[in-house]
Formats: sequence, structure tokens, C-alpha cells
Amino acid sequence: MKSWKKLGALAVLGLSTVAGAQEINLSGFASAHMTQKLGGNSAPEYHSNRTNFYNFTKFGLNVASKIDEQWSVQSQLLVSGKRIDASSEDPQFNMYANWLFLAYRPTEHLRLKIGRQLFPAWLVSEYIDVGYMYPWTETPHSVYELSPFKSLNGLAADYSFALTGTHKMTVTVFGGQENVDIPLAQGGTENNKYGSIIGSELAIQSSSYRFRVMGSNYKVNTVDSNNTANPYDNSSVTTLTTGFKYEKNNLLVFTEYGYREGSKNGTEVTPTSYDGVTSRAFNKRAQAGYLTVGYWFNKTLPHLTASTSKYETGLIEGTQDLYSVGLNHKLNDNIIFKSNVGYSVSRQGPAHMEEQGDATTASAGLDMIF
Repeated sequence: MKSWKKLGALAVLGLSTVAGAQEINLSGFASAHMTQKLGGNSAPEYHSNRTNFYNFTKFGLNVASKIDEQWSVQSQLLVSGKRIDASSEDPQFNMYANWLFLAYRPTEHLRLKIGRQLFPAWLVSEYIDVGYMYPWTETPHSVYELSPFKSLNGLAADYSFALTGTHKMTVTVFGGQENVDIPLAQGGTENNKYGSIIGSELAIQSSSYRFRVMGSNYKVNTVDSNNTANPYDNSSVTTLTTGFKYEKNNLLVFTEYGYREGSKNGTEVTPTSYDGVTSRAFNKRAQAGYLTVGYWFNKTLPHLTASTSKYETGLIEGTQDLYSVGLNHKLNDNIIFKSNVGYSVSRQGPAHMEEQGDATTASAGLDMIF
């Protein structure tokens, strides 16, 4: 709900007052990035012939307050760049709460959460806006766009327990709803209501690896201010995602796969962005995956990524492949410089590009934590 985001932003700013004299922990992160199309007859999302300095520029503040041994409040305020179209000259920024929830831990293993919280769709969902925490200049869009929202308002419960040695298993169940308003390039807004969200996640991890799988179902109802036809009235959408990451002995491996299927056919709106997440819920069927491999040489990380996606029965049809090479360098323990050159090609339709074809793109920037 829109009111949740406004309330969350205000609540983060005033949390110290609410928490009174209790312990308050603050941390933050920031990214300053540029994107640029270098060549080709098409362009993937977030790229154009114009250099863009704000699509992935953001600032975030984490605030956590421990009320007592069992209760705590956690929140994250985010200010992020966005666009209405890729060639927009004037930067636009939005401030909202990624999450704002009350947590209750009755035992060492069980935790309950109520409020605004992140939708656990991906390996990096818990820090999806903290670019310092993952290898890419931006997350793999053709895969992550299988989930059209990154937060939900609702309830969640997770139970963690040790397996053997340092291995741990966590089972999470969650439910809620989300509302996403997207400005349209032709004017007006598109309102996406995601209701009856329900799902679960299973994760197994140790200090060097993490494996997870999640399944969810929700209903989507979309209207826009231009009163165009609404083919998504109460459509049911099922999503399955799975991922694995390994980081040990300087080797880094990330791989994920997602599958989404809706109960109705439909066409998608003109591609526009919502804080790095676009409206992508309305294909009848879509699937995507990627593999990233890198190796740390002291403070420098070269890495390679290959991804593929397929979209069916909708305006956004076709397959899209991406091959990219990136080079990261840690300037210090808190700041990392990232650069990336990618080649995208779509076939049998435009997929998530301007038109069927290919494009070479570049991105670079700084990610930091404090």
C-alpha cells in the first residue's frame, strides 16, 4: 500500500524517538552508478544512447532497535534513482521504506515478523539494494524481474536449526499483500495490486555456501489512470525460484533460476521502472536463469556472467541472452569500484529489449557501506 511506504519513511526518521532510551543500531549504504549503450540495433532496459547517472544511484539507512531480549524493530529507508524513460534527462528520485517490521523471538530458533518486509524471492533479497554485497553493478534483471515486487506488507515466521557442524537450515512461511504504482511514459500511472500473497522458503547454509528454494502464489489486479482495458483482474500467478552461492578460497559462484506462470494470457504495459523493479507480472509463462563465476586476486575480482530468459504469451515475447564481463576492485574495506561490459541479444521477439536485436552496454560505479 502506498500509505505503508510513506508511513515507513516517516517512521524510520523518527524511530529513535519511538525507541526511547533503548539500544539503537545504525548502518548505511550508497551506490553511484552510470549506464551507457555502446552499440547495437536495440537496447536492454535501463540503457540508451544517453549516459545515465541515476538509474542505480541510491542511498539507504538501516535502523534497528532492540526493545528487550525478545522484541525488536527493524527498518530500512531508501532513496533511489528512477526513470520514466531511458532517455530522460532530468534525474528523479523516490524515498520510501524497503521494510519496517516488528520482530518477536520467543525462542532461540523461532522468529515472528509483522509489518513491511522483503519478499524472499532471491539469493540477495535481504540486501537487494546494497550493491557492495554482491558482484554485479546491478542484479540480473531478466531473472529478477520474474518477481514484480520486492517487499510485502504482512506476516512471516522463520524457524532455524543446526544440521551438522556449521550447517544450518531455515524454514520460512509468509503472507501478505503489496501495492505498486508505476508512472507511465505516456502519462498517468499504472496501479498493480498484489493480494493474497502466500509462500514458503527453505534455505540451507554454512559459512561458505547458501542453497535456497522458494514457492509463492499471489493474485494480481491492475488498473491505470487512463482507464484502459484490464485483462489482469484477479489473475493468479505462481512463482518458483531456486539459487545457490559459494564463496570460499577466493572463488565466487552465484547461480539462480526462476519460473513464473499466470492463470490468464495478457499483454504488458510499456516498460517503465519502479525503483529498479519493473511491471513484469503478466506473461502467461516466463522462465530465466543465470550463472556468475569470479575469482578474487587480492582486492580485485574479475567475473563472468551468462544469463538466459524466455517469455511466452504476452506483448513481451521471445528469448533474451546476456553475456557480460565485470571487474571489481576494493578501494578499502567500505568502498568498491565496479565496471561491467555486457552483450545482449533477443530472438523470436523483443523480450526485455526495445526490439528484437542486440546491444553492447557498459556500466560502472562505486558501492559503499558505512
